[in-house]
Amino acid sequence: MTAAARRVLGDCKAVLNMLEDEKDEQCWRVLWAGAMALVRAVGHVLRKVDGENSDVRPLVEAAWTRWKADRSANAIFWEFIEAERNNILKQYRFSALDSSVVGLGVVEIHRGPESDHGVAYETPFALEENLFRPIEEGFGMGEDARIIYQEALDWWETELARIEAGLDGGSPETRTST
Repeated sequence: MTAAARRVLGDCKAVLNMLEDEKDEQCWRVLWAGAMALVRAVGHVLRKVDGENSDVRPLVEAAWTRWKADRSANAIFWEFIEAERNNILKQYRFSALDSSVVGLGVVEIHRGPESDHGVAYETPFALEENLFRPIEEGFGMGEDARIIYQEALDWWETELARIEAGLDGGSPETRTST
């Protein structure tokens, strides 16, 4: 069973809910750092804790081998989960922009009745705090960080289900989702 990894994944889901509601920039940043540490911890706990079980160990090792062999199919792990965790914990650099940087500009063009030339007026609007937190670079660039984080949680959910299917006598290659 992957009970220990699933416990961490459950905490990842709880952090996602907190990230959806948090408006304070510093608190959001701390939650994001914790979220990235937790989402990477799913794999560490899977290997080091759940993998102590002799029935689970070969399935976990096969999964790691598969993830390493096909990095493009598992890009969410290598280019987001692993990379963003490393960015934060090793350099304290975040790819998700804080919401105070993101805004919306509306451009109005006014033309006179006797001219093809117009005058443009740009009206900046600040987006509601925490409405949109785009990934600035790397995997998921331009997407809201929480959407990419949810994709990472979905990836883990699928991978844990594959391992559990192997424990239940099913093929570990069978994709199941919960």
